[in-house]
Amino acid sequence: MRKIKVATRGSRLSLIQTDIAISYMKHVIPEAEFEKVVIKTVGDIVTDKPIHEIGVVGAFEKDVDKAVLNGLADVAIHSLKDIPSEIPYGMDIVFVTPRDSPNDALIHRSGEVVSPYDLPSGTVIGTSSLRRRLQILSINNGLIVKNLRGNIDTRVAKLMNNEYDAIIVAECALKRLNLDIKYYRLPIIPFTPAPGQGIIAVVAPSDSWIARVLKDKSDRYAWAMMKCERTFLETLRAGCRTALGFVCISHQSNTLTAVANVFVDEGKGIWIQSRADIDKAERLGERMAEEVKSLLS
Repeated sequence: MRKIKVATRGSRLSLIQTDIAISYMKHVIPEAEFEKVVIKTVGDIVTDKPIHEIGVVGAFEKDVDKAVLNGLADVAIHSLKDIPSEIPYGMDIVFVTPRDSPNDALIHRSGEVVSPYDLPSGTVIGTSSLRRRLQILSINNGLIVKNLRGNIDTRVAKLMNNEYDAIIVAECALKRLNLDIKYYRLPIIPFTPAPGQGIIAVVAPSDSWIARVLKDKSDRYAWAMMKCERTFLETLRAGCRTALGFVCISHQSNTLTAVANVFVDEGKGIWIQSRADIDKAERLGERMAEEVKSLLS
């Protein structure tokens, strides 16, 4: 039996996501035995700063990929949104899982479903994301946004301890953790999510045997959405310091719909949409990136 070592972060969510990825890879390689290799990353260690202030590209991804490059693991598992536009030379995204919800979610300390449009001025919102900060302020600039780091369980605990009135997190994280908590699903416009949100990615050396085995075995729709969003990032070459949202949705059809959100002129939000056939996913991402570039220039 062939053993496949899988590098992953050690948070509860990361381990659950790794189990999800392994379950899909087992359909392709049923004879394999999978072993987790837990890696602590810079993003896990530095928790007192927003991600865009840490000063490391791929704060949650880089150290996990190093385990593969150093021969400690065969593949690395990531939330696709944590993978920067440039990954280590010789590595590639070789497999993705079907996409869960890409939307963000607003959790209110009252325990009820509360719309962001109903929040009074002075409400304290917790998020460390520059994108989420600007998006929520775009609908109510009277809100107070404070930094919030830590895993999902820690963030929810801080909310319940009344450190915040509401927090914004990825809906897919709440569902994967099976948290019994009410929340408001934030609409794609104006709350356009980070590229890759909702997709779990497997990264491996591009010339490895496992890359060859997994080739063309991903969910067709998730793979097209991934290619669109990655091409968008690669063309734009934007980092975590850029307040940017982009998502590509297929609705299980042969047509892709992409939405991009960028902030210009000290916080003015702009949203653009476009469509393309599923086999033109990369061209759609490239075209949208060029349009965003023109807005930023």
